Amino acid sequence: MLTILTSTSAHKKVQEAIASVDRLDELVSITEDSEAINDLKTLVVDADEISIPLDWYDMEPPYAFPTTPFNKENLLALVFYKLGNQQKSFEFVSEEYPIYHHLLIATHLQFGYEISPGMVDFCYNTLPHNHAILNYYGVVENPLNHKELKSLFSHAIEKAENDEIKVFSAKHYLNLLLDAGELDTAKALAEEQAAIAISEDAKNALNTHLAGILMAQLQVPYSTEKLDEVLDLQLQSIAHFEAKNQKIQAGMVLVDAAEVANFKEDFITSKELINRAIQYFKQEDIPEFLGEAGFKKAILLYTWSKNGSPQYYKAAINAFQDVLKVFKRDTHPQKFADVHHNLALIYSEIPVGAEEKPMWTAFCASSFKEVLSFYTKEEYPYENAMASHNYATALMHFPPAKIHDNLEKASGLFEEALEIRTASAYPFERALTLMNQLELGWLTHNETSEEELKKYEEMKAKAEEIKTLVTDASLIEQADKHLQELEKVKSLI
Repeated sequence: MLTILTSTSAHKKVQEAIASVDRLDELVSITEDSEAINDLKTLVVDADEISIPLDWYDMEPPYAFPTTPFNKENLLALVFYKLGNQQKSFEFVSEEYPIYHHLLIATHLQFGYEISPGMVDFCYNTLPHNHAILNYYGVVENPLNHKELKSLFSHAIEKAENDEIKVFSAKHYLNLLLDAGELDTAKALAEEQAAIAISEDAKNALNTHLAGILMAQLQVPYSTEKLDEVLDLQLQSIAHFEAKNQKIQAGMVLVDAAEVANFKEDFITSKELINRAIQYFKQEDIPEFLGEAGFKKAILLYTWSKNGSPQYYKAAINAFQDVLKVFKRDTHPQKFADVHHNLALIYSEIPVGAEEKPMWTAFCASSFKEVLSFYTKEEYPYENAMASHNYATALMHFPPAKIHDNLEKASGLFEEALEIRTASAYPFERALTLMNQLELGWLTHNETSEEELKKYEEMKAKAEEIKTLVTDASLIEQADKHLQELEKVKSLI
């Protein structure tokens, strides 16, 4: 639906233009009352010109249209563009119409068509904002590097004809800075532009960006003050999007807000926020977003399970199983593997009775096999080492198997992990694997004193190596305890 806000003097002409196309009035409403506008897709028409409001909700390409003379052809071309029927737009205007070139470029931008050098030059000569947008988002012949794009956006902000277009340029400049991880620069820009934002839409756009920037800057241990600041901005943003009935954008911020609430250990709020996000994505029928939100919910439940609330383990399993309905092996193989990695960990940790343990360990082994079949050593060495390490750790607590020795299998997986977790590449991760190998060493037995002595020497070397790899006090203390126990054992060999 599209709303045209017009004046008394232009109302009749607008009405006649809309009525000239059969049934177009079913898709367009005309009003003189700005307070009555509910649609985000709007045009503003007075006696002489048509104004196209900036799109703060990313519903269209972020192209800034100039005001254009009000006539029937221009109006109908812009109406059909706003309704998403770009092809129909060009039935009303041709190249001699100034608005034609703007519509053509915006359409190429929207559908990912190639942007010609002539289009780039046209934007260079008309509006710095569009020139920056075209080079950043468009498929151009000679793409600019990051430094050059930053220069274009800085120029667009500096030369903006008013504060609203200046903030609009800044909104998209922030996307560039965030993609590059330039968080401090992005934060300074967001705060600077928020101070001059006029419309509520502009203020919300910058607040939403600022919340994302501050969230990306969070570090463990989390500051309560910082968490409160981020969550407050997110809740303001969510309320604004919900008031505008922008469920998708509200849902995306809800997912982040749920994570921040989880950092605050406010589990009730976190669960409520993520459930709202899932509800919105279901209503809008967006499987990808639904899967991502479901994955976040499952992670939250798993986190709570491990932190003193074991009743959430089965809820986490159910949540991850729901995610697998979206992220399937053939359509989203990496996400499928990530879900199974989490399921494997849950299956290995869930507190169950001895009679149920074999069933859960079978589930665990099956999920780890799914993980390792995707995260191969050749293509994903780091992830392969992590999965091998975790699988080996789980095997240490499996009940005895009839067909193979779980502890022997665990030993082999630890060795595979260590091939990747070298001292130079991943010292901390190597230390963790060596520590678990030491634990495994205490669980295995040797037939002869020679074998016992060999194992003693190997375990001692591992404990000593850990102390050279990390400065973590806890790991060093654990290594020292192993060395002390080994000295006691040595006298018995």
